[in-house]
Amino acid sequence: VLWTAEPLKRSLRYVVETKLIDNVLGRKDFESAPRAWEVLMLARRLASPGGPPPISAYLDWGFSAMELEVRTTADRDTSVAQIQTFVGNLQVPKRVVDMFGELAHELLMNAMYDAPVDAQGRPKYALDRKADVRLADEERPTVRVASDGSKLVLQVRDPFGRLERKHVFEGLARGLAGGEMDSSHGGAGLGMMVCHNASSAMFFDVNRGRHTEVTAVFELDMNLRELRTQ
Repeated sequence: VLWTAEPLKRSLRYVVETKLIDNVLGRKDFESAPRAWEVLMLARRLASPGGPPPISAYLDWGFSAMELEVRTTADRDTSVAQIQTFVGNLQVPKRVVDMFGELAHELLMNAMYDAPVDAQGRPKYALDRKADVRLADEERPTVRVASDGSKLVLQVRDPFGRLERKHVFEGLARGLAGGEMDSSHGGAGLGMMVCHNASSAMFFDVNRGRHTEVTAVFELDMNLRELRTQ
């Protein structure tokens, strides 16, 4: 774990080069302690060594949640609209509603187009991300959105587990440097800057060949100017 007040653009260098660090926690400055919700969230994750923790690990007691299953391209668009309605009901600025819609769309595109492969490991849908798709039951991603009034959580899970460490950290590094996003196949094309710009925290849990679960956390009491300077 790297806990630093250095800009992410700079600190990612150590993560990409050493490959010994899997987590980066940002600090406001070198005198600041981690916030209570960050400590609690990490403790709950550490208490789930057998796999990713449930969505409740990111939220306080009494949260409300919605789960969606997506099979078709039309389902994807309907799900994005439902997520935006859920977020809008929290009385947040429209920009936050739009931002989470963009994030949901990006994560669903990965889960629906980039993640699925055939029995030989060849991408089934990644070559044409504009095509209409209809996923088989065993290919469908699961989408969850939840809020406890202070935090908003979006979670997308696919049943393939093909996301690799380099897709996350190298994609972030390129995006922060102003370069191109990773457009190769195999669970890539996450649009890392969409993830980075729309969340206070992101978690990528991968069980190789079984599932990839991406979880985004957003603090509802933080204005967008603060979010951009974290």
